[in-house]
Amino acid sequence: MGHNFIKFQIWNRRLDIAVIGSGMAGLAAARILKDAGHNITIFEALPGRGMDSHSTEFEGGIIDAPLRVMNPHLWKNTLSLAAHLGIPTFPVRTYMACSWLFEDKTETWLTTSRTRIGNIPIINNRKGIQQYGWRLVKGMLQLKTALSKFFKSKDQDITLAEFINRNDIEEVFWHGAVMPVLYTICTCNPKTIGDWPAKPLLIFLRQLTDGDALLRIQGGTSALVTKLIENIEVVSGSAITKVQEQGEKVLVENTQAQQMLFDRVVVATPTTKIEEFLEPTQFAEDIALLKQFKFEQGELVIHTDSSVMPPKRKDWSVLSYMMDRKFTRQQFTVWLNSIEPSLVGKTPVFQTWRPVTDIDPKKVISTVTLTRAVVDSKTVALNKQLQQRHMSAARKVFFCGSWSCDGLPILESAVTSAMHIAEILGAPLPFVGLKPKVEVAPQLGY
Repeated sequence: MGHNFIKFQIWNRRLDIAVIGSGMAGLAAARILKDAGHNITIFEALPGRGMDSHSTEFEGGIIDAPLRVMNPHLWKNTLSLAAHLGIPTFPVRTYMACSWLFEDKTETWLTTSRTRIGNIPIINNRKGIQQYGWRLVKGMLQLKTALSKFFKSKDQDITLAEFINRNDIEEVFWHGAVMPVLYTICTCNPKTIGDWPAKPLLIFLRQLTDGDALLRIQGGTSALVTKLIENIEVVSGSAITKVQEQGEKVLVENTQAQQMLFDRVVVATPTTKIEEFLEPTQFAEDIALLKQFKFEQGELVIHTDSSVMPPKRKDWSVLSYMMDRKFTRQQFTVWLNSIEPSLVGKTPVFQTWRPVTDIDPKKVISTVTLTRAVVDSKTVALNKQLQQRHMSAARKVFFCGSWSCDGLPILESAVTSAMHIAEILGAPLPFVGLKPKVEVAPQLGY
């Protein structure tokens, strides 16, 4: 009752709120709070907008970095928010190809497609059926059994590594076909993914066989960002240097020597940045907690070097996975022309995450360094502590981001974390439950 009373008090007055950071969490928080009637100012250290800062044009088409496609079951809040903003989506089919890496050549051992009825994933190359068909089918059946057992058990607070150790799943299926998909969705270091809580990853795997196509926003990330910041003041190109509580207000200062007072502040940056601006005495406990979150970085290379794809053009798929036979080296590549309609008919262009093969530097369009949260059982406990701190009646500064929400560190967890902050501040969430507006799929370059 006390918490509801606090929300009632906040909801009945118009607040001046600063949002620091214009990634997905910051933009979602800003949009929800703006629509609730508050005055919002977004601060971004980069010259443009954080969320689409790496997006670029190529031969008149759109390149999002990273490319964003969403499963309607797992990106519910993100797609509902897009629908609320009037942004349509279109379906895309994410076929895949898996290839063995050799010193002298690359051999494609698996390609997939989907059935016309039911959209069920199937193997569509002879080598995959002859050499690995039974092992893949066996692995799928073993995984289904393991998932059923897991979701019926009371012991679901285990890591992915523990899940693997407890279940006998065919190696070629698990490490050759399943784990590469998890690397794609998590864009994390393969060496750390075993420490992740198993549950959100297994929910994702369970949904993969549902038959629904993934969805992509029309116009890409920039279209979403433009709608999210509509009628909101954005101060970009100037990093925040100070956040300090002053009585009932919070002082925010940036490198342009601008000083502004706000009723509330939402910090939506990686926690590695907080010591650069949080007043160290006032926020000592927050800093001590937030510094325990860990992040890792990886390179996403955007290029036109087709050596990252199967040697035979007929085997090219939306997703190309390459790995050695011991599954110690792997990389994945997205063929952008098969996902983004504005690139159809253009030079083949690719995104490769953490390449282990050499990419011709003359064919590199750009290299983007992406920061991802390290997810493990410790971060789950840290998140609970953070949310408890947010519930204080005296709270004026809040923290959100994909790192501050249990689950995958992707757009969905970023939006969900923003929703948590909005709820504390009494803002309604009118978009929850809205179905994405799906339009006819454009002609893509399959």
